[in-house]
Formats: sequence, C-alpha cells, structure tokens
Amino acid sequence: MSSFRFRKKTEYALMMVTLLAQAGEGKLVSVASMQSYGLPRSFLVKIARDLIKAKLVVPKEGRGGGYSLAVSPSKVTLKHVVEAIEGEVATASCLVHGAKKCPLQDKCPHRTLMIKLTEQLESVLSQYKLSDLV
Repeated sequence: MSSFRFRKKTEYALMMVTLLAQAGEGKLVSVASMQSYGLPRSFLVKIARDLIKAKLVVPKEGRGGGYSLAVSPSKVTLKHVVEAIEGEVATASCLVHGAKKCPLQDKCPHRTLMIKLTEQLESVLSQYKLSDLV
C-alpha cells in the first residue's frame, strides 16, 4: 500500500465537488444526496467549511439546503480543491511556504528532486478541471 496519497478528507472533497459540478454552477445539491454516494454527513460539514473558505462552494442552510459550486466547473482545477483541503502542494515539508528552514537545506541530497516532483504534481493537478470529472 502506498503512503503517498490524499487523505480521506481530500478524496471526499473531490467526490463532493464532482457531484456539485455534475449538478452545474449554482445548482443546489442536498447533503442527503451526497450521503447516498457514501459521504458521511459529519465529514461533509468539515469539508464544506474548507471549500467555502476557499470560495469554491456556497452553502444554503435550512430546510431544502445543501451546497452549490460558487464558480464554473471549467474554472476550478483539482489543484484548487486539493489545496483548499490539504494546504499547499509539496512533496516534502521543507518545501511548504512558511515552513521552518531545514538545517540540511543547503546540502540536502534530495531537495532538487523534491522540488521537481512538487512542480510536476502541481502541473498535473492544474491541468485537470472539475469539468473534466463530469
């Protein structure tokens, strides 16, 4: 089993925004509908909070409530979604903006490779939009 993977929260977030993208920009999707795809209600609230903060999702509270996409699925990349949940994309903690400077930074044998991998991962995540998932 690989240890390089998204957390469950990110997997659920990708499923959530895919369902919202399928409905279309501004179209409401109920929490009950999302639960039918195996998304736990308690987790949805936490995920939605992060996606709302990133201005990707809009909530509608109360009876008949749910969530909708705040922007067109063709304008939201997978990188936007991943970063809303995970934070900045990086293959090593020393590459995250604002991280403490690593004492080995100047002589690290794998730093250059980790920088390249991070750039490639960002590039791939930026290539795909939510509209590609529907």
